Amino acid sequence: MPTTVQLNTRIDPEVKRQGDAVFARVGLTPSDVVRALWQTTAEMQRVPECISQRINPQKAQRLRAIEEGAGIAMRVAEEQGIRFEASYTEMDYAALRDEMYDEMLARMEEDRV
Repeated sequence: MPTTVQLNTRIDPEVKRQGDAVFARVGLTPSDVVRALWQTTAEMQRVPECISQRINPQKAQRLRAIEEGAGIAMRVAEEQGIRFEASYTEMDYAALRDEMYDEMLARMEEDRV
């Protein structure tokens, strides 16, 4: 078996009791749930939206607005006759952002030379 680490956290006793009851009804332990959350986050390479909203609702709201704004900007550009490669229109916000950053870095490197 691979080496594991122990995770300790503090939580309101009543919240823990209520959460434990929900998980127990479906046969899950708190450890099962924490492992699933960490695995999901590692696979997605981002914090699941339901978690980020709970921890920082203002930030989650700003990120949704940015994502919506990117969609609006693309629609307006297309209405003006600007066409995007199919790969760009199929990207989610994070992939589109990463592509933009890669392009910016490439331009900066060209300017240095």
